[in-house]
Amino acid sequence: MIPVTYYPPATQCLVERNRELIADKPYAHFFRDELWLHDDVLPYLRAPMDPAQALRPRDELNRLLEPGYQEVETGYCGLPDGSGYTTSLTRFPGATAEMFRWWFWWHSVEAARYTLWFPWNHVSALAQDRGVLTAPGLTDEQRYIGNSHVIDEYIGADLQKITIDFVPPGELGIDEGALAGAGIHGSACGYVSLRTPGLRCATMVHLIRDTDDGFELRSRYFLADHLVLGRGNRTLDIDKLVPASAKTRFAGERLAYEQLLHDQIEFTHLASFLPDLYAEFGPGKNSP
Repeated sequence: MIPVTYYPPATQCLVERNRELIADKPYAHFFRDELWLHDDVLPYLRAPMDPAQALRPRDELNRLLEPGYQEVETGYCGLPDGSGYTTSLTRFPGATAEMFRWWFWWHSVEAARYTLWFPWNHVSALAQDRGVLTAPGLTDEQRYIGNSHVIDEYIGADLQKITIDFVPPGELGIDEGALAGAGIHGSACGYVSLRTPGLRCATMVHLIRDTDDGFELRSRYFLADHLVLGRGNRTLDIDKLVPASAKTRFAGERLAYEQLLHDQIEFTHLASFLPDLYAEFGPGKNSP
């Protein structure tokens, strides 16, 4: 493991604000600001992958249900149409898919919980439908799939104000009936939108696959893959109106790299404390 040392000035201020925000919370002892990366990730951060090895959204996502691994499981690149592609693999030894499904709604109850995940870069993530988080008789997935999270976070040095609309994997073209047979027992998929100007700007895929000692998280981000103004029933497809040069400035290789670094840091960190957090605050312990 190697320590993370990339902390832009704005995030240096944020970590101190987060330390104060979480100080009186019962889970404050899980706030740990020393972050690490696995050594084997470094080669994939030093140069972009071959764009020909990127999966295509919708058309090729079912390849993630095949045994084994894709040619590139961790990497980034810009694509010819100006969009960006990020792929990331993180291992969670000692953790279960149940823990992951629980985490994906539990962290959206109050802003302080989100800071545990990435103390330097996470500001806030709050579920739009707060009532579903504590409604009786729901599964963990029913508390976040179909819900939206309003999120402020730094990706690199840039503050992003986004909304993630969580959707079933099937909405992205993934064969939900084949998930269990592929050893996949958890997911978090969705559309990412910039709150201003209300622009859907990315597609996110997280699939949880069982391993002998826990699970592995296989993530894909398609950045500026299909630009749509608005959300819900009032949308306007503007993708064909945006030239590749504009997409490259907006996303492309630059954002794909920052997204990979962010993903690897936050999920490596989450893997370090999720089993202990779940043991202390999971269902029936301290709710919600």
